[in-house]
Amino acid sequence: MTIIYLHGFNSDGGGYKYDQLCDFFQTGTILSPDLDAEPMKVVGQIDQLLTTLSLPVYLVGTSLGGFYAMYFSARLNVPCFLYNPSLQPHLTLHRGIGRHQTFMKGRDYHFKATYLPVFGQLKREADAVLRPENLNFFLATDDDVLDLKPIPGRFPNANHLSWHKNAAHGFSKFKETLPVVKTLLSAYQSVQKTQVRM
Repeated sequence: MTIIYLHGFNSDGGGYKYDQLCDFFQTGTILSPDLDAEPMKVVGQIDQLLTTLSLPVYLVGTSLGGFYAMYFSARLNVPCFLYNPSLQPHLTLHRGIGRHQTFMKGRDYHFKATYLPVFGQLKREADAVLRPENLNFFLATDDDVLDLKPIPGRFPNANHLSWHKNAAHGFSKFKETLPVVKTLLSAYQSVQKTQVRM
């Protein structure tokens, strides 16, 4: 089993969520690349990574990483687990325009206004082929960065959606959700085995 963890805006691969995934899924392979600021470069990064892997893979994403996880879930028809996902970065990431250093590794990057319409195009591509049975949402009631309230109405047929108190945008309750993720993964794997037999 391979899980790709995709980090959020101004963050890095690795980190405590990656460590918690590794600790919990000790028999699996957990990958967590450092993502570029430019969306099409991120798409290329993940495409390149996927050439080294066998499907199915499972995608876990937080914030902007949730956007990419959903995008690749739609493209590949694989399950994704989305924590406080930024599902409209073409509208919300205008506040991120400028030069920055990532929190953990201090990577310098320039987030440009020209990236916003690219996010819009990627969203349209994903929306056209999304499968709600692949979507699993973990949402904080107290996210102070993103307005998550429209998500249940937009995805009424999602495979899983749960609200979590006192998790904030960084989703500090991540570790507590991993037993649920494991149960959901087992269900997906059971379906995949049945399909192979058929």
